[in-house]
Amino acid sequence: MVPTGAKSVGFQLGDDEGGERTSMQVGLFSSSQSGRQTVIDALCKEGVFKPNPNKTEAAGADAVDIDIESGIATKAVKATEKLGTLFGVFLPCMQNILGVILFLRLPFITAQAGCIQATAVVMICVISTVLTGLSLSAIATNGKIQAGGPYYVISRNLGVEIGGALGILFYLGTTIAASMYVLGAVEAFQTGFDMKDQFFFDTQIESLILMLCISSVVFIGVKYVNMSSTVFLAVVFLSIFCLSLGVILFKADSFDGQLSSADRVNNDNIGSNYQPDPDTGQEVSFFSLLALFYPSVTGIMAGSNRSAVLADPGRSIPTGTLGAIGCTTFIYIFTIWLFGTSLANETLMNDKLIVTAVTYPHEIIVKIGIIMSCIGAGLQSMTGAPRLLAAIAEDDSIPFLRPFAPANPSDEPSRALWLTWFIASLPVLAGNLDFITPIITLFFLLMYAGVNFSCFILSILKAPGFRPSFKYFHWSTSLFGTVWCIGLGLVISWYVTLVAMFLFMLLYLYIRTQGAVKDWGDALRGLRYGIARDELLALAVKDNFHAKNWRPQMLVLVDIDENGNPLKPSLISFVGQLKKGRGLTMVASIFKGDVLDPETCERARDAYAILKLHMKEEEVPGFVEVIPTNAPMSEAVWGAAIHSGLGPLSPNAVLMAWPDGASGKRAEEFVTTLKGLTNLNKAIFLMKGGETHPCVDDRVTEGGTIDVWWVVHDGGLLLLTPFLLSKHKVWRAGAKVRLFAVLTDAKENPLQVQKALQKHLADVRIEASVTTVDLSDTSIAGDMRQVYSKTADMQARRELLRNLDNPSTLSQAAGRHAEPSSHKTIAEVFSGMGMGLSQRAIANESDIAKSPIQPAEVKEARTKNNAKNLDEARMTTAVAFNKLVMKHSKDAKLVVTNLPLMRSVEYATDFVGYVETMLEGVDNAVMIRGAGKEVVTTYG
Repeated sequence: MVPTGAKSVGFQLGDDEGGERTSMQVGLFSSSQSGRQTVIDALCKEGVFKPNPNKTEAAGADAVDIDIESGIATKAVKATEKLGTLFGVFLPCMQNILGVILFLRLPFITAQAGCIQATAVVMICVISTVLTGLSLSAIATNGKIQAGGPYYVISRNLGVEIGGALGILFYLGTTIAASMYVLGAVEAFQTGFDMKDQFFFDTQIESLILMLCISSVVFIGVKYVNMSSTVFLAVVFLSIFCLSLGVILFKADSFDGQLSSADRVNNDNIGSNYQPDPDTGQEVSFFSLLALFYPSVTGIMAGSNRSAVLADPGRSIPTGTLGAIGCTTFIYIFTIWLFGTSLANETLMNDKLIVTAVTYPHEIIVKIGIIMSCIGAGLQSMTGAPRLLAAIAEDDSIPFLRPFAPANPSDEPSRALWLTWFIASLPVLAGNLDFITPIITLFFLLMYAGVNFSCFILSILKAPGFRPSFKYFHWSTSLFGTVWCIGLGLVISWYVTLVAMFLFMLLYLYIRTQGAVKDWGDALRGLRYGIARDELLALAVKDNFHAKNWRPQMLVLVDIDENGNPLKPSLISFVGQLKKGRGLTMVASIFKGDVLDPETCERARDAYAILKLHMKEEEVPGFVEVIPTNAPMSEAVWGAAIHSGLGPLSPNAVLMAWPDGASGKRAEEFVTTLKGLTNLNKAIFLMKGGETHPCVDDRVTEGGTIDVWWVVHDGGLLLLTPFLLSKHKVWRAGAKVRLFAVLTDAKENPLQVQKALQKHLADVRIEASVTTVDLSDTSIAGDMRQVYSKTADMQARRELLRNLDNPSTLSQAAGRHAEPSSHKTIAEVFSGMGMGLSQRAIANESDIAKSPIQPAEVKEARTKNNAKNLDEARMTTAVAFNKLVMKHSKDAKLVVTNLPLMRSVEYATDFVGYVETMLEGVDNAVMIRGAGKEVVTTYG
């Protein structure tokens, strides 16, 4: 039955428009073997084998070549061709590393820092790229890398949240890098051709025009960008050769270029000479030069994506990448010492385009070379950044990026391109590349730290799936690379680094709250698995938990209809409202069926998916199991209670629905199930009614109560449960907990019991009002005890008398994990024995007033609740209890009480009738039978 007083959602996996059944495939079974592949089929699917190599289509197929640094996809080589280290890795890395900083800022850095410190600047930056190169080589040779570049590497290894957050930062860094290249091209044009300060904001306007032109070229066709890349690289090499030759000839007094002999000074730049920047007026320091230079060492990922088309990826990727880093490092250091030992400090300081003044044979070579180099690099950035954004959008982990994902993977990301153009146009308004290089530096450093951390996690986990062909790395180098990159960012600009990290955390939390679930086999899942495994083994050393560490590990048994919907969704709502207990929830459904029957397994899979949806609807974290079985239901329930969970995370409590009106065999099977769970030391929760139990979207308003009817103490679970409920958002605003202590002995002092209970509640930090009610003339104490014998009762009383002088009896019991031989009544636990009846007059008369039970009431209840064989005393007790409950708790939102004693199976129908008489007229009730172990304590 679906609750009428609470929101309930029914899910059905039915027929689609085509008449075919649709279901959520979450099971492990298949009715056919059609999903199994031959080895050849699997190789063909992976794209590493073609069964018909002689066909025209196969021979002419192109392999996709994606630039990992930029995300550019190009059809570069034939599928039958393999690239070597030179053209596959080395030259692409060289093209992406060498750029505007070499020509426009390296002489300035040399003048400020001197040759020694400038060399240190280069080496500090290069250390981060070398360490990242080692980590990248390991990851790149562990499998194919697809579009998205570093984003793909990190998201598939550290998870969608970290990958998405760092991917966005790297996208912004790549986009702003395009702004840097455009500003460099404009600066080279204005300075080289004496076109500076022609009109107001000329740098900004010319930069905006050039940015629009570059974006338009990319929009027209990426193939033109790819065709020009070789030309741009050749121009860069030619420019480096000409300016180096010119400086050597100038130093030898064989060529002056545009300089004079006064500019020819030996050893004028060995030491540092920090001065304010003559163009911007900003103070210059060693760390600011680190930020200025760092973009010139990025680009190391340009060749690592080509593992699919390399003849020997395990050798080519590390050799080519590290070789490119080594060659560019040599070029930078050579340039520093060449200029530093040949030209005057003042000349290098004031002329940022000094490289053109000494170019041999003519300055126009380097002037045009710098402009072309900057435009080429800008084209690469404007081509790669939109594709990086499109790759992130296609993963659908960031909802606001969905409009920028192309309709088809083969389509050009036009919308992403124009968004990138808009973002890249903003930094050029700064008018000087010195202002934006620190931002680029920090974004790249965070990305490189992510790559190193990915390799570190994969290395220490030693997962079977991490099998890189590159062996020359170690977890310590990856960890050092992570620390080095983050530390470098902090020393360059700690506040900008903190801002970048704050932005990263915002993006991380946003992606996490969107609930993106991607099964990419990321390493963090493996890390969590390793931690969980180790902690489980550590917890398994000691079987019992102290009361302070006790958690409700709840197994919820729900019946389902033919569509898989739970017949009583309030069970899921109730257990979800206990989540403040920080326990583990396992929802299980058991139904009659044969596992060998495909339709039965299909029903189980459908029910699994639907129960997961119900749990999501009620915000219940946990696990689901659907169990078809031909075994007796009681044995299936016992099996679920025994085998659910793992080690110390196995269920310690079972929640079930009360079988309304059960009789005969059904009642016997139910009682048999309960007695078995009792023998397994599982706490038992039985929900009766529940049709109006509030769901996750409801709120209990002021005046709503959770009423606890406490007859016997069996570990404190009866107190802990309403406390946990009251902390949930459904109950937190308006619900109050009321405790009704049932007196079962006429000699007990109600006021003393009430005060003792109030003190105990204060000691265990649970807020509740206390009221005593008198049922001393009934058999309620015996009906509720779990061990029903006079001998056990006397033993319990003797044990209690020995501890009367100790106010921490309950807490000590918790520390010993003692399991009492019988469940004591409230009076036995919280009052002194032998108090005279003269004290009873002190108590509130309304709390203990009795209403005589009429024979007609007993007869009516016996007939109504199918309890014809129940003895007179017990029936009278049930009616008396019900009258008090209806008097005090008729309007309560939930009634919580002890589960009565389960006698022999032959009295099962009487047991059901007794319980239904007790709680007749109560809309929502939960009966609890604790396992006898303390779950609350006064200890801190």
